[in-house]
Amino acid sequence: MKIRKILVSLVLSLSVLLLSLPSVGNLNFFPLDQEKQVYDSIIGDWEMETEFQGDIIPAVMTLSVQDEKLTGVWKSMDQEMEMIDLKFDGKNLSFKREMGQGGDTINFEGIVDGDEISGKFISPMGGEYECTGQRKGS
Repeated sequence: MKIRKILVSLVLSLSVLLLSLPSVGNLNFFPLDQEKQVYDSIIGDWEMETEFQGDIIPAVMTLSVQDEKLTGVWKSMDQEMEMIDLKFDGKNLSFKREMGQGGDTINFEGIVDGDEISGKFISPMGGEYECTGQRKGS
């Protein structure tokens, strides 16, 4: 009987703790205002450069928020590609995009430090390509 009371107490305590966390259902632990502040620190246009086979490929990365979701477009070599599965936690930025029209998907992993981004694209074939950028106008 004593064990049952302890278990009931433990379950109730855990339930109260989980209910006090913001947005547990979608595993988003940022309150919406805090999430907006995190996104505000990265939205805008970024001038990017990717090193590819000895050449520097320029691009413009445009990040915005639509319906409380981070979205982005990558413009390079007269092509505009939607950035997919964007994630930003205030420091780490990751996303996916197609390589050209209908091409393979390439992943980006990088770190944002103020008005600078550094990271790399990782191709499905195993290649890694350094990529850096600065916020436009900084």
